[in-house]
Amino acid sequence: MKPNFRLSSTLIAGALLLAVTGGAFAATDALMRSYYTAKLADNARDRFSTEPLDPMMSRPSDPTLDAVVQWDRLRRDAYDAPLSEYTTFLKGHPGWPANSTIRRHAERSINGATPAADRLAFFSANPPISAVGKLRLAEAYAATGRTADATAMAKDAWDSSGLDSGQEAELLARFGNVITPDDNRLRFDRLLWANQTSAATRLLPRMPAASQPLANTRLAFRSGNPGAEAMLAALPADQQNDPGLILDRVNAMKRSGNVQGARALMASANITRGSVVDAEVWLKARLELGRAALRDGDTETAYRLFANHRAFALGRGLNEHSLADRQAYIDNEFLAGWTALRRLNRAPAALDHFQNVRYAALTPVSMARGDYWSGRAAEAAGQRAKADKFYAEAATHPDYFYGQLATERLGQSLALKKTPPPSVSSAARNDFAQNSLVKAVVALGEIDQRNLQTLFIRALVEDAETAEQARLVADLAGPLGRPEIGVLMGKASRASGELSMIPLAFPRLSLPANLNSSWTMIHAITRQESQFDRTATSGAGARGLMQLMPATAQETAIKLGLPFNVSRLIEDPTYNVTLGAAYYERVRNSFDGSHLLAVASYNAGPGNARKFIAANGDPRLPGTDVVDWVEMITLSETRTYVQRVLENAVVYDLLNPENSTMPTTNRLSAYLGKRDPG
Repeated sequence: MKPNFRLSSTLIAGALLLAVTGGAFAATDALMRSYYTAKLADNARDRFSTEPLDPMMSRPSDPTLDAVVQWDRLRRDAYDAPLSEYTTFLKGHPGWPANSTIRRHAERSINGATPAADRLAFFSANPPISAVGKLRLAEAYAATGRTADATAMAKDAWDSSGLDSGQEAELLARFGNVITPDDNRLRFDRLLWANQTSAATRLLPRMPAASQPLANTRLAFRSGNPGAEAMLAALPADQQNDPGLILDRVNAMKRSGNVQGARALMASANITRGSVVDAEVWLKARLELGRAALRDGDTETAYRLFANHRAFALGRGLNEHSLADRQAYIDNEFLAGWTALRRLNRAPAALDHFQNVRYAALTPVSMARGDYWSGRAAEAAGQRAKADKFYAEAATHPDYFYGQLATERLGQSLALKKTPPPSVSSAARNDFAQNSLVKAVVALGEIDQRNLQTLFIRALVEDAETAEQARLVADLAGPLGRPEIGVLMGKASRASGELSMIPLAFPRLSLPANLNSSWTMIHAITRQESQFDRTATSGAGARGLMQLMPATAQETAIKLGLPFNVSRLIEDPTYNVTLGAAYYERVRNSFDGSHLLAVASYNAGPGNARKFIAANGDPRLPGTDVVDWVEMITLSETRTYVQRVLENAVVYDLLNPENSTMPTTNRLSAYLGKRDPG
């Protein structure tokens, strides 16, 4: 039976009034449901009918669902609309999903017939985000006599990737007189870092003469030209040290099988700080080489690869870099610290790297990780009091892996701080009820468009800026039958330090008594796998709460003597978790009861878990440091997955002690199979 998404007198139990449903029609109006369902189905087939609702029907059209249908058209590549339609829609629906996609489509729609005034009006509210958008704005500036603004925007467009050959020709025809040879050099460099080799090659004739040898050498290494080494030797020393050229050489060595040479070249690179065009690409290349060197036992080279990246200019704050750049920086600094501490016995250097992790961290996960390992480094350096301060900082995040380990390291009992939920004013409730995103969520539930509803739910989560708003969003979980809303909002709020959402972020399923022994792991895995979205289906085909692959589910059903029905993996939550729990326990038994190896297997498969053992030792044996073992899991997704699932298990035990089967102290170590706490 499908859950009833229709709301009666309230949307949030005892809180939001019927005003939330606003213009939503009655769920019993089958013609209305069929009309909007058909319109959305036509959109999905790129059939964009704009015929209105039949005026003979008994009810008027629904303005919220009319807007959803229009939104669904505007976000699709095949839909061709004038700029005015995009302008009006974006103005009236701020914060709706796919906003960037719709803006890119709007920029694409501008052509020679689009008046400069219309362009300026659009871009004043929606600054350009694509190279072609910047070009169209530059044209509008030029048409209205704003020459300096036109020049600056044209240069910005030229420095961006994404122009095709025709658009490049347009820009050069209109603004070629202000594009300098140095602008072309910068564009060439940026295009190659973005792996747009063909576009970069078109620029060669326009490059400064002094830059052409370096440019041709980079292209030679990219194409496998046998003369590349001779071209390299002819370059001056400063150009040989260009980070883009070094990366091209490294990639050429890897393609030819010279992995050792690639590692040595990258490890010895002594580039000028701040000369890297794309820090994320540079840092990820070093990370990949460093991890491989670490696995091969080349520890010193691994350390130099992680530590000597020189990706950021001195004096430039971390907040000036993108989140992707910062995460790649954190990953390198963490492994530099770990290698220094655990492989090279250089605790002071390790502490510096771990503190860099902490200072760059933006999430509680990374904060706790940086503080915990800073404590480990200080402890190894004989600075116990300093170590305890770091552990205490990490322990302020008791719902995360390293916060839990730090609490154990301090010899303390783990507890979740009970923070009362924020009070919500009547004005905030009324504003929320009138939010167009909320109305869209409700209306899409009325016509059983769950997948589209999910997009709007995620937009609501992103749109919540205050604790009041976050609570209102989280409280939608029950009335809509979507417990994943609490998980999504809880995670987002937790990233900003809000603790009151923790209980809502860890929903409970109604399970039959025969699953009591697996209660905690069912919840811990479900929270990570599907976030309690019972209809979740992965790109690989995994289904339902515990994200079971049909073949695995069928095998498990046969072993349990149950009939197998693939549709029940989504339609019947109890069926899904029954099979998921049985599979988990079967895998755990095959690894002598190890939750650590069972969780790793649930994500990566038992075969990969055995590969992890072969590479890093057996975490069940006394000689293996289990925390090191987790950090050395070769698959990054599994490494993260293990930490998230096991920290979930600990939180579920704390929130639901009556269902726990683990010791009441040092819970995370018990799940990990560690003999010593922390």
